[in-house]
Amino acid sequence: MNVISAAMYQSKHTRAPHPVFTIDSIPLGNWIKGVIYDAIGNDDTDGLVPAQGWLTDDDHSRYAWQVLEPNAEDSSTIVPLLICPDDMDLSCTVAVVEQVIRGETVIWERFGRAVDIVSGVITAVAWNEKNQRALFQKVQFQDALSAFKRLTEHEWV
Repeated sequence: MNVISAAMYQSKHTRAPHPVFTIDSIPLGNWIKGVIYDAIGNDDTDGLVPAQGWLTDDDHSRYAWQVLEPNAEDSSTIVPLLICPDDMDLSCTVAVVEQVIRGETVIWERFGRAVDIVSGVITAVAWNEKNQRALFQKVQFQDALSAFKRLTEHEWV
């Protein structure tokens, strides 16, 4: 099993630390690779910021938080995780994960890039071929999610 947690971290293109998820103590943008590329083909995933907390549209922000919550068992949800810090919306660069709930396990099955969004809902994804996968205990995942919300709402300035 992997360990997910919330921490303050300064991303590549930000001026100050902000809340991020870490997997096995590595900031999410650094942990996932091969999802977002710049104009010359370099992996630029580590330059993204969390969708949760950065989205400026209130409806999109609620959506991003809501779909991150582990809900129905044996279900799959596409969750926006990282976005471009310049645009702060779902219309530009969005790294997503397919989140699967099985019993007491939250599985981040595969990562990709949103390629189509309709009314703030991700409708098509280009999946990463690297097949990175993370498994978390549901209780530990929910603790990390609570800590991330606390950092976002109360400690991030």
